[in-house]
Formats: sequence, structure tokens, C-alpha cells
Amino acid sequence: MSVYVTIILAFCLLLLVKETYPRLHSIIYTIYVFLFLTYLVMSIVVPFVSQYFSVVPVALLPVFKLLLFSVLLLFISQIVEELLLDYEYTSLATMFTFTTKAIILLAWLQHMKQFYEKFFSVLGLLS
Repeated sequence: MSVYVTIILAFCLLLLVKETYPRLHSIIYTIYVFLFLTYLVMSIVVPFVSQYFSVVPVALLPVFKLLLFSVLLLFISQIVEELLLDYEYTSLATMFTFTTKAIILLAWLQHMKQFYEKFFSVLGLLS
């Protein structure tokens, strides 16, 4: 409920700024989006996810953390991409999305390195 109140108050303030200082509106809007994302992650996502760390088996904990990291990064990337598209920075939005996907891919490849080594060694034994 507090999230909705925050959104409504911010919307009212952004409308006030848009009417009084239209040049500052885009800057304040961008700052608000990043502050609100930080607020959501710190107040809702982190406490919600931390309670599940004790439920997840220890063997699956690294995969769970990496999966959570990937999902959060993709959600944040999507929000930032839409923000950049609103300001007509399409090439920057595309680069941001591509970079996010590359970071996630590299993180998963690094995590799966031991699996690939064992898999290819087994394939080497079969040939």
C-alpha cells in the first residue's frame, strides 16, 4: 500500500514540476525513476527474497542467487530501456539491453564452467 501512495504522491509532484518548470521535468522524472527502483529493491525485493534463502537447499543456492540476479537485472534493464525510449535514445536503449544480456550470459557461463569441463572430458572419453 505504501508503494501506491508513493507512486501517487510522486505523480502529483511530477505534474506540478511539469507545469511550473517544464525544462526540469525530464531530469526530475529520471531521478525519481532511479530512486523509486532503489526503494522497491531495498524495501520489498531484498526482504522478500532473503526469507527464501533459508528454504533453498545449499546445493542449489548459487543457482538460485544467479537466477534471481538475472531476473532483477532484466527487469531493471527493461525499465531503463523504456525510459530511454521515452526520451528517444533508441540506440542507447538497444546498447543497454544488449549489454545487460551479455552480462547475464557471461555470469551464467562463468557459473557453468565446471559443468562444461566435466561434460567435455566425458565426451573426450567416449570418442
